[in-house]
Amino acid sequence: MRRGLTLGLTAALCGLAALFAAGSAVAATGEIHGKVTDHLGEPIAGITVCAHGLTPLVGGDCDWTTDAEGKYSIGGLKEASYRVDFHVEGNPSLNYVPQWYNGKAHPDEADPVELAEGQSKEIDAQLQTGGEIRGTVADVNTELPIEGVQVCARLLDFFQDGEFGYCGSSNAAGEFAVKNLGTGQYRLEFRTEGQVNYVEEQLPEPPGSIPLTAGGAIEVEAHLVPGVEIEGTLTEAGTGTPIDGLSAPNSTPAICALNPTTQARIKCATVEPGGQYSIAGLPAGTYAVSFAVDWVEEGLDLHPDGYVRRYWEEVPGFDEATLLAGTAGAVFDEIDAVLTKGEEVFPNCEVPSACPQLPSGGDPSSGGTVISTTTLPGAKPPVPPSKPRPKCKKGFRRAMKSGHARCVKVPKKHKRR
Repeated sequence: MRRGLTLGLTAALCGLAALFAAGSAVAATGEIHGKVTDHLGEPIAGITVCAHGLTPLVGGDCDWTTDAEGKYSIGGLKEASYRVDFHVEGNPSLNYVPQWYNGKAHPDEADPVELAEGQSKEIDAQLQTGGEIRGTVADVNTELPIEGVQVCARLLDFFQDGEFGYCGSSNAAGEFAVKNLGTGQYRLEFRTEGQVNYVEEQLPEPPGSIPLTAGGAIEVEAHLVPGVEIEGTLTEAGTGTPIDGLSAPNSTPAICALNPTTQARIKCATVEPGGQYSIAGLPAGTYAVSFAVDWVEEGLDLHPDGYVRRYWEEVPGFDEATLLAGTAGAVFDEIDAVLTKGEEVFPNCEVPSACPQLPSGGDPSSGGTVISTTTLPGAKPPVPPSKPRPKCKKGFRRAMKSGHARCVKVPKKHKRR
């Protein structure tokens, strides 16, 4: 008995020793902490600080907001080299130039922070007051303010990767402000995604630029040209139910306005709840409309939607598509499609980089002109926008949304007007 007991105790002790050894093999994590101040040495609350691992197998982490004393702490870090950045994220009240340790403008210039196993290292930063570009966005013809335009400042002649891009959005008065900008040459991009029906522009046009000094401010005025808008509803063949997205592995169907000669995608949108879509902000011109456009790269359909591609009006081929020809401000209502489930057949111009872009037409200051095109044999002549606009389908009503009249779904608790 004693011999068996002794052997049992020995085995138990060996097991505990193995567990202890296994636990001790887990590397202790390190920490990067510090304080962020302004150029006067005053603490800044609300700054985001991130540590980025320099090797592919080492990730990183962030402290999303410094506290009232400007302090931050990033724990759980492996033994590795890190690049640390300090920037403003999602706080419109702050205006500071982003920085990489130690006082560098770009990650390629950053001083690496070497962190040993279990080490805690203090890394401080002193941020410079940022520059600001502010102004207004208005209609080129009416001078009325435009709400909902995203304005982004792009720093020119600088590193493309790792650059912090800052944007602002125009309010009901058309006013915008882009902050946190360092010294350099900038170009503003006016983006009109969603249902803002104006053509996207750059100010100034290339190769022009806006000089800005950190801490300074510049006022600009932008006048956008009304765009062409295409909107409608997607339903499923057989059931007639609206298509508003699919579960994995399929994705939400895309609708694209295509160049009528090359099939190049000019601008696309995805279907919204209720099966509705809107492609706004197209340059004045002529377009073919394609439904259920899959996104293919190197022959692989990365985001299948489960539907067969169709063209307006219910035709399977591009050369049969009815074209839409619109001048500035034209709106095409009820460009609908009925989609059938099935496998996609890819045309030659499915990779965006291989597709030629739509040529610009007309004088932007005059609102543009219809682009002259040569369509493929058998193509139908362009269809002008319908005036007056058709009535909304049952369950929808016409309402002003983002400054434009469109059919919106009537909530069940309300009666249709």
